[in-house]
Amino acid sequence: MKRLLLYSGATVAAVIVLAVLVVGSGYLYSLRLTAPAEVPGIATLDPAEGIQLGSTVRASVELELPLFRRVNKVVAEPGDGSTLVGEPEIDRGGWKWSRQGWRIAAELRPFRPGTVQPGVLTLELSPEKSGGEPVLFTVTIPDFSAGAAKVAPNAELQLADAVAVTKSTVSNRLWWLLLIPAAVLAWFLWRRRRKRAPELPPWERAMLALHALRGELRDHRIPLETGFVRLTDLVRSYLETRFEIPASTRTTPEFLAELNSRTSPLPEAQRPFLRDFMTAADQVKFAKAPPSGELLDDALSRAEELVESTRIRPEESVGGGEK
Repeated sequence: MKRLLLYSGATVAAVIVLAVLVVGSGYLYSLRLTAPAEVPGIATLDPAEGIQLGSTVRASVELELPLFRRVNKVVAEPGDGSTLVGEPEIDRGGWKWSRQGWRIAAELRPFRPGTVQPGVLTLELSPEKSGGEPVLFTVTIPDFSAGAAKVAPNAELQLADAVAVTKSTVSNRLWWLLLIPAAVLAWFLWRRRRKRAPELPPWERAMLALHALRGELRDHRIPLETGFVRLTDLVRSYLETRFEIPASTRTTPEFLAELNSRTSPLPEAQRPFLRDFMTAADQVKFAKAPPSGELLDDALSRAEELVESTRIRPEESVGGGEK
């Protein structure tokens, strides 16, 4: 009996050591990987067709990173005509020795029929080298069409059930083999694990998205028309979050009228810029006017000034809270 227990213990120890060597060697090898992360430029929609008002559309993207890197956070900016449902999801995918798969997803809900404009997912990845700066990538959420819900004649309308919130799970058959080695490796890896950064305030998220958009335009990764749409949605989303203005459900004239009212929280110096830019953007989006690169570049700079001038500074928060 003692010999059987001894052999069993030795076998378990050998399996643990082997698993530690496999996982540890993969982690150490990943530190030598210098190839840049390959992030798809366009997200996948599910479903891609037959979308009705009131339903949700899932925009997802999959990527692989070396084991020592991770996806820190994701900021989702829905396109005009849709709204974000919940917070973006960050899940681990398949494990391949020195690399780790990641799944990023966000759910959108159209609130009006017709074409929903493209949106964007801004991904912040951990630095490529220890002590470096986080790396930003942008993934375009494609546009899609939404139609009115179809109801059969004389059909009894049913109330929607409560939405069941489920937690996503990692589907990988190898994970159960790593439970024991994970306990052994916990002490080795806990120092290297990066603590999840707190959620950035709206002005910092907006500046990150604006800088990412400027980089895409500079590198000619997106056309000027898309740049106008993206910038309009970024400004609307920021003002909606910063001042609690329902910008996504307002037409441009309604939105501008609300910002120019006596009770508007927006500084008066920023109002002419919004009026001129949004009018020009509507001309590009709806009247098919030729886009101007100089106008878009100037609008990006003015949008950055808008965000900077309306951010909450520490002395303002201490003295009187947010304004």
